[in-house]
Amino acid sequence: GMSRELINHIQQLRKNAGLELEDVVEVFFSEEDGLTSTEDAVARNVATFDNKFKGAIPLPSRLAPAWRVPINSDTVDVGGSKVAVAICRPSIAVVDSADKVVKDVMATLEPVNMTAGQDYKCTVDGKTFELKEGIDFWLSTVSKAKALKSLEWL
Repeated sequence: GMSRELINHIQQLRKNAGLELEDVVEVFFSEEDGLTSTEDAVARNVATFDNKFKGAIPLPSRLAPAWRVPINSDTVDVGGSKVAVAICRPSIAVVDSADKVVKDVMATLEPVNMTAGQDYKCTVDGKTFELKEGIDFWLSTVSKAKALKSLEWL
């Protein structure tokens, strides 16, 4: 029901953006205040979304990095509720406690150019930061949410 509706809306957003099947995106959604029916539907069908979108499980927008770059978005009807859905370019997700300058630097990096378990070192204003993938940053918001158990259903 609702999962199929959300899948169809995501596929339509991808199609309208001219994306190919192999193009990787992150998907975020937000529901009307007080509603969790779409999130509940995703929670019940994580494996379906994981398989359909190659790991890009739709996540609540509250988990999205501030620097996400939407490719396409729309407010759609899912199970009778209005849901804002956005497909975004993949972006690095950073631990919430990171310094602002670290977040600013990491926001400029492309996940496709990094590998799991990689260390990343940067120097800003004479201060050196050493970051480890899987602890200080992740290659996707889904990876961060899983690692930090941000959602009990993921």
